[in-house]
Amino acid sequence: MSISVTTGRLPSISKDTPLSPSIIPDLDLLPTPLASDTLPVGLLVSKTSKHKPTTLQDRDYDDVGTRWYKDVILIDASTGRFVSSLGGAWLVKKPEDGHEVGTIEAPSQLVRLLKDPEAALKKVLADEGAKKWVKEHGGEQPGFVVATREVVNASYKRAKLVDIGNGNWEVEREVGGEGRDGKRRPSGLEVETGSKKDVVGVLVKQILIDGDDVSLGEELTTAFWG
Repeated sequence: MSISVTTGRLPSISKDTPLSPSIIPDLDLLPTPLASDTLPVGLLVSKTSKHKPTTLQDRDYDDVGTRWYKDVILIDASTGRFVSSLGGAWLVKKPEDGHEVGTIEAPSQLVRLLKDPEAALKKVLADEGAKKWVKEHGGEQPGFVVATREVVNASYKRAKLVDIGNGNWEVEREVGGEGRDGKRRPSGLEVETGSKKDVVGVLVKQILIDGDDVSLGEELTTAFWG
């Protein structure tokens, strides 16, 4: 059985056009950072399996980098998993019980995204191994990674909230302090990727399969890495 990919009209970017950070799409925060080589753009993902692409080339991607990256994040206090991004703002609402606030800071970030996700999927599926993977995992709502956010030498810290009135709380990075049990705790979050470059954000599109036709659908959550 052959697999064909249905492509649609997508905006294109001239190779001579400078890339602006404004083209960076919204990326979902991963539950925990991952080493960059384990989560490449073009990865095929399902709940039980992942398949790395072998046919994509540098010309299939756009890379947008910026100096310095800051994000205020919401953390599950019991598991330490990252729940959501609160953006770069330093004024937040007090989190609900069971959650705490943290920060990610890095001297630089790189967002890699596919220039044409549909065309890239077609290229990925030109490989027999990828084609077989899609057939085997089609019933698991598989996804296609179309963008990632990579940070270099990132620092992951808990944050302290200072009440400044009117329901607003100012975020301050912790330098150590006491937990709710009164015991001293380090300010660093337990993040060990074994890499200088971590992926902290991702954009995944659902792979739709209709007979031999394969296309991309709506955005999926980060549950594949939950």
